[in-house]
Amino acid sequence: MAAVGFVFLILRIFAVSGYDWETAFAVSTTLSLSDGLALVFGSLMAGHVLVQILLIIVLPLLIATFLWSSSGHRATVLLATTLGSVTLIALTVSFKIWWLPLATAAVFGVFALTRALPVKHWLRRGFGVAMAGVGGVTAVAVLIVAAFIQTPWVPHEAIMTTHGPVSGYVLSVDSGYLNVLTDEHEFVILNSSDVISRK
Repeated sequence: MAAVGFVFLILRIFAVSGYDWETAFAVSTTLSLSDGLALVFGSLMAGHVLVQILLIIVLPLLIATFLWSSSGHRATVLLATTLGSVTLIALTVSFKIWWLPLATAAVFGVFALTRALPVKHWLRRGFGVAMAGVGGVTAVAVLIVAAFIQTPWVPHEAIMTTHGPVSGYVLSVDSGYLNVLTDEHEFVILNSSDVISRK
């Protein structure tokens, strides 16, 4: 789990930096150990479209594992299933995407039909392997989000300075200056005394 978290962090830093080495290095200096939860949660919020797509596949597999697999009642499976369900509800209500739960239910229906096949059928065997490796499937889904969402984990801001406007993401605020990642994936440092407003 720690290895997945480390890879997630590295992928997020590179993704938001446009996979530019120097920018990624600058972005990494703005993070601390206490930023972990905000980074994960903010990344999922920023990449909600990709999260929707992955959720349609991963959540039914988690539910199927919980219901039908001998390892389904492990705390990690239950926690992931609960988190996925809450995410599904939040996305549906927030963005009025009522097709999302229907698509998720449809995929679960396909899984149920697959389970009804003879035990030796290749589809059912493959489904059994997927349920047994549900942790790996979930980890891969999370890493896909980390690698492909280039929006940072903080809200977008329009910053007016004495030198003109800056549009981007304030990654951290230190004594006397702001670390900002611009919309063009450039890392800039603004003096707090030059900032007129932030919206």
